[in-house]
Amino acid sequence: MLHALRFEGGYERNFAKLQPNASEYEGEDGQMAQMAPFPGSVTGLRFGFMEQPGKRFVVVRVHYGDEEVVLHHPVRIDPSRHLGGKRFAPTAIPIDDTSAGALLGDIIDANRDQESELKTMRDHVRAKMGPPRARH
Repeated sequence: MLHALRFEGGYERNFAKLQPNASEYEGEDGQMAQMAPFPGSVTGLRFGFMEQPGKRFVVVRVHYGDEEVVLHHPVRIDPSRHLGGKRFAPTAIPIDDTSAGALLGDIIDANRDQESELKTMRDHVRAKMGPPRARH
């Protein structure tokens, strides 16, 4: 299953007014900009992230299918743990199951007040993936 992260604007300008199903954000110039679409090949979790001062990036929402959770407590992205060696980009960043699982686990830990919704989303992803494969 392929998962991805996408840029959704600067944190200071956009987080307070973040709404479910948003498709645009306010750019640094004050103009509205369209969020990059997720590729059709992304069938797993879709994470939205914003940039904080100092080139720090935080996940602010998680989507799966028609489900979406706007996080109460954004989670800082650890590139080595959450991006699987990929770099930040203006287009959607594809990530594998291991990176997506680590990121979702960190999001659940930081958002205990939204744990039920997030774990339901996690369970739906796991059901779609099927039973774990044996490793040789």
